[in-house]
Order: sequence, then C-alpha cells, then structure tokens
Amino acid sequence: MKKLALVVGINYEGTDNSLGGCINDTKEMCRLLVNKFGFKIEDIQLLIEEYAIKKNILDALELLVTSLNPGDIGVFTYSGHGTQTADFPPLDELDMLDEAIVPFDGLASPSNLIRDDEIKEKLSKLKQDVHFTIIFDSCNSGDGTKFLENEDKKKCLDATPTITKIKELINEVRPDRQRAIKSHALSGPNHILLAGCKSNQYSYDDGKNGYLTGALMEFMEKGMTYEELHTKVYAKVKKRSNDSQLPQLEGPMLSRKVLE
Repeated sequence: MKKLALVVGINYEGTDNSLGGCINDTKEMCRLLVNKFGFKIEDIQLLIEEYAIKKNILDALELLVTSLNPGDIGVFTYSGHGTQTADFPPLDELDMLDEAIVPFDGLASPSNLIRDDEIKEKLSKLKQDVHFTIIFDSCNSGDGTKFLENEDKKKCLDATPTITKIKELINEVRPDRQRAIKSHALSGPNHILLAGCKSNQYSYDDGKNGYLTGALMEFMEKGMTYEELHTKVYAKVKKRSNDSQLPQLEGPMLSRKVLE
C-alpha cells in the first residue's frame, strides 16, 4: 500500500495580498503525515511560494492521482487564498461563477487561477477504492460578509470589478436565483473533503497557521474517524472565529478512520 501526498502552501510574500501562516501550514502538515500517519517524506510533493504556480500544481495533482491504485492512500492539502472567477463552459453554476484557488502566478492574471472544474477533472481520474482526502485551508468563495475584529487575515482575494459586475447582472436578471448555501465546490463522491469554512465564509490566518490547520495539528490522531475529527475541529474553529468560520466535512464513508 502506497501513501502519497501533495502539500501546497503560499504566503505570497512581497505582494499586497501576503499571508503569514501558509508555509507553516505546509511544514506542520508534512510533520503530521510523517510522524503520525506513516508517510515517507520522499513520497510527499511539496510546492510553496513561486514554485506553486498553476501548471506545477495541476501537474503534481495529476501525478498524485494517477499514481494511486486501489487500497492506496492519497492526500492533497492546500493553504492559501481562495476566490471566485467567471464560470467557463460547460456552465454548471447558478451564479455564473466558479470557486478557485490562487496559485502564486494567479495574482498576476485571472487565467492563472485554478478553477474548481480543473481540480475536479484531475480527481475524476482516481481509481476505485483509493482512499483520497482533500484538506483545504482557504476561503471557498468571495461571498462572506462577516469579519473578525482582530488583525488576522482572511484567506480570500476580494472580487475583481468584473466579478462584481457578473454578480450584479445575475441578481438583476434573475433576482429569484437559488440562494441556498452551496456544498463546497470540491465535494464529490470519490474522495473525502475537509474544508476550512462554508461556501459563503472566509477562512482565517493568524500569521502562524490557518485556523483549520492549527486545529488539525491539535486534534488529528491516528485511529479517529473523520466525523470525530470534524467534531473537534469544528468546535475549536467556531469558538475561535466567533462563529465566522465553520469547517465543513463532505464525502463518502465519513465514519472511516482518518488516512487508514
């Protein structure tokens, strides 16, 4: 049985959108995987800062997914900014917007954002009976409106003027559009997803670690189930964020043991 991982973290140092804890998140995640869950450091693909560009992330994710066989364990973790971008064909979003993560080169051009559809395309190549887990310590969309009253940073890029115009247009043309909270954009039937917040919330970074990652470091232990882990992490992050950030757990077989 192989245990393989892709760990991505971006602080965007030297930019106007810098974060403080994402590189620490990758360090702590690597330590957790190796020391508690039996991964070998040489089996972890690590992409940080200027190496975490769109092409490298997608290529590394495809290599991870296609290298796993039935019975193997795979993990993809991301710590960095999230945002929204225009939904490209095939159109599948009521609000005409895709959720996206922001690779290092995503700050320079919207074309370098990694849309949820692009990640789903890679995940579609997972073989049956692979135990695959995604951990995203980032914002799921730019719709959140409630901010913390401290100096911790939200892990979400503000909507561009064009994205704001798309939202306004959709609200005017279809004011009765579905407003229910969507599932996380990367939820799916063939993997387990632990996301930092709801689809309309922000995730936060205290300069040392993301709120989600910090809670995982505290509670994630071998032998516990995903449901047990989520219960502990949810309570911790909910209290710390004054109900502004509520971690989500989605996927099949959530009663199975974490990374086992």
